Amino acid sequence: MARSLRDAGVAVIGGFHSPIEKDCFDLLLRGIQPIIICPARSIEHMRIRTEYRQSLDEGKLLFLSPFNQSQRRPTLKTSHYRNLFVAALSARVFVAHAGHGSKTEAFCREILSWEKPVYTFENDYNKTLIEMGVQPVNMDNVSGWAN
Repeated sequence: MARSLRDAGVAVIGGFHSPIEKDCFDLLLRGIQPIIICPARSIEHMRIRTEYRQSLDEGKLLFLSPFNQSQRRPTLKTSHYRNLFVAALSARVFVAHAGHGSKTEAFCREILSWEKPVYTFENDYNKTLIEMGVQPVNMDNVSGWAN
């Protein structure tokens, strides 16, 4: 997915906290599209990795946070708030998967109530999401839904 988004030049915003998100970020960073890192904590006193400096200098990478300097560590509450913040900033939201009854499924329901387009992979694992109105996508046609 990250390669497809990168190759299509789609701007991406996310927290990039989990190991798989970090791998996706590394792939995205090789492209020319804008990327916004939105951690679930303050960006005050945040150390910027050396490998991110060039992208920052080129204006391709932005760090953005809704939290003040007192929020030094991510929590479940700040992660949820960050996700809502990211969704509010986004034209469309992509969720790779959400388990039945999960917090991610509840998040999708909330974003759908905003009448904002939400997308997910078209597969049997996401049947519940698709039934509730999340739009299934095929990664072979990223430019058809992501731009």
